Amino acid sequence: MSSKPYAAYSAEDFALDDLFVRWVQHPSDEEVTAFWEQWLNNNPERYETVTTARKIIRAGGQSRLPVLTTDEISTVWGRIRESLQTLEDVRPLQPDVRAVVGWWYFVRMATAALGLVLLASWAFWMQYSPGQSMQVIRTAIGQTRTIRLPDHSVVALCPNSTIRYARRWTSDLPRAVWLEGEADFMVVHQPDTSSSRLFRVHTPDLTIEAVGTQFRVRQQPEGTRVSLQTGQVDIRLSQKKALRLQPGDSIRVAGGTIQSLP
Repeated sequence: MSSKPYAAYSAEDFALDDLFVRWVQHPSDEEVTAFWEQWLNNNPERYETVTTARKIIRAGGQSRLPVLTTDEISTVWGRIRESLQTLEDVRPLQPDVRAVVGWWYFVRMATAALGLVLLASWAFWMQYSPGQSMQVIRTAIGQTRTIRLPDHSVVALCPNSTIRYARRWTSDLPRAVWLEGEADFMVVHQPDTSSSRLFRVHTPDLTIEAVGTQFRVRQQPEGTRVSLQTGQVDIRLSQKKALRLQPGDSIRVAGGTIQSLP
């Protein structure tokens, strides 16, 4: 994700943007689709560029490499070290052989070395680049994490849970996270309470919209439970009318229905 505004993006920039790629590859994601449809309505002159970017992504099947886990990064570096030790093309040659091979040897050596450098650069970029991927945080059984989001909202992630969100939030991006498991949210209030600036939590069952509030989300085998401590939130299921919760309310969502809990 570049730091420049979407209005200045080229087709290639869009094709490398995680939120844009998600829209193309997962059109059923209502949050992301709504954002891009609204953005296009506000920027109709960018329609041709967006169309080109969509074609690039579809032609490539997957326009970006997946985010690597720590174990996967270690594996890549292991492959690099192994290649440096065993690759025939970069081993020193005996003087008599070098005299015969001459310039071709050095071309092959440079090509092999360049390949290793590119592989190392790719691994480093995938590990540290702040703009091309979603932040994914997981907790193990018995582990908890406190996470400060880009807007300074705080998430207390419970054990055996996963949360993901864009690494950088700007004024033209929705404040959105995707949760699997259980977490407590303390959402920072923002003066702009328009729909595009609401804080949204997505689970497989529902979407929660909040302005400035505290609530808990818990996914269980029998459904997803939402408990509101302060403020107010709206619960959305597909195209159904939103249900607004007040402090102290608890609901469970299962099978596309909402059940009030004591």
